[in-house]
Amino acid sequence: MDTTAAAHELRGRRELEVTELKRAMDDETRSHETTLQDLRHKHTQQLDQANDQLEQIKKVDERAVQKNSLLHLG
Repeated sequence: MDTTAAAHELRGRRELEVTELKRAMDDETRSHETTLQDLRHKHTQQLDQANDQLEQIKKVDERAVQKNSLLHLG
């Protein structure tokens, strides 16, 4: 095999390797983006739940303060 054929074969293998690496990188990027989207969604849900709990605690606290005020007045 002459050097031109060897160089051509080597270039072909490298191009194939680059193509495979690009495909793998694209797959990993998509997977990462999906995971990131899922985590953002879960984070938003947890924040909503925490805010709901905080609002409930504030309402209970407000009622307790009102009852305490009524007890001290009466």
